[in-house]
Amino acid sequence: RGGFDRTRRNKRGPVGPAEPQPQETKSILPPAMILSQLLQVFAVSAVCSAALILARRWHIGVTGDIAGSSVHKIHTGTIPRVGGAAVYAAGLTGLALISRSLPDVTAKIVWMMWGCMTIVFVAGLVEDLTRMVPAAVRYLAALAAAALFSFAHDSYGISSIGISPFDLPLNSTAVRVAFFAFAVASVSHAFNLIDGQNGLCGGVSLLVFLALGITADRTNQEMLATLSYTMAAANLGFLVFNFPFGKLFLGDGGAYFNGAIAGVITVFVVEGSSAVSPWLAVLVLVYPIWETLFSMIRRTQARRPFHQADSDHLHHLVASADFARQFGNGRYVALPILACFAPFALAAPLLREQTPALVAGIAIFITLYSLVYRALGKRSRRFLVRA
Repeated sequence: RGGFDRTRRNKRGPVGPAEPQPQETKSILPPAMILSQLLQVFAVSAVCSAALILARRWHIGVTGDIAGSSVHKIHTGTIPRVGGAAVYAAGLTGLALISRSLPDVTAKIVWMMWGCMTIVFVAGLVEDLTRMVPAAVRYLAALAAAALFSFAHDSYGISSIGISPFDLPLNSTAVRVAFFAFAVASVSHAFNLIDGQNGLCGGVSLLVFLALGITADRTNQEMLATLSYTMAAANLGFLVFNFPFGKLFLGDGGAYFNGAIAGVITVFVVEGSSAVSPWLAVLVLVYPIWETLFSMIRRTQARRPFHQADSDHLHHLVASADFARQFGNGRYVALPILACFAPFALAAPLLREQTPALVAGIAIFITLYSLVYRALGKRSRRFLVRA
């Protein structure tokens, strides 16, 4: 029961599953053997991260992220931006450990997914090393990777968004596949958009994978739970060196790859159980999704290209606030953002069947984000005037 069988989903009404399935109550924590594997994944990520830092003098000329090299860079010094390689290597190690105990068919699907999402990692890594891969090309790479996996896996796609009239087009295979590819690519891009502070994208990734793991675990999708916990452990090993002192950055390769894997697993978890509302996906990913949409809206209102990079994201405003400058030289800017996002992401598994509650959570987050952004925007402007 790995979450790959689309036939398990019931037809949905506008407010969630019509007939929730009874489920066995299980412990959220992985079994001892899985926990041992997760420790190995954590260790691989930490060791690879440490190795990249220790060997920086041999590769910093290629991998270094130079302060002030673009408008949205706010760090100081030159930092290696290939931490995503450590996350990828650790996740690959975990997948090798997991796949040994999986049925052949399931293992084939998981490896197929990983292989396709590797395209996303490579596109981001090439950008990290060359600074010559435009954002549009990286997005198209994620779109192609998701579409390739979908076609390779019997035209896998999203079958429902939980609103009956809008579900009708998803009866078409082409629409279902296109929506899946668009969703995965967009989440991948959104994770890269929030990668602007020590610990922020890695911390969000950790929370998202934990939420997905808990949801999969509580709906008896054991393989997906283990895969989610594996990616959480891979990010945790990297965070040891990324937060708070920023010795290693995740880079585009890591951010895009985290987002792509999170997007695919989210779809698997939702599609794999009729007891999970599609709106769980939005609440679990609400921060990167809304950061992206909000950025597009404000850029359009300012009559700027909606894809143009800037330094007006929420994490930039938090960093520029005077209280942030007085607290650890801005190293801990990610903490308040993660503290605000965590309750929403981790509440989602508890509300997995309750579409109205999930929608309410999304609305509350958007409202709080907008109020905080407006308040910080005014405070940041006053600080700049005083400076």
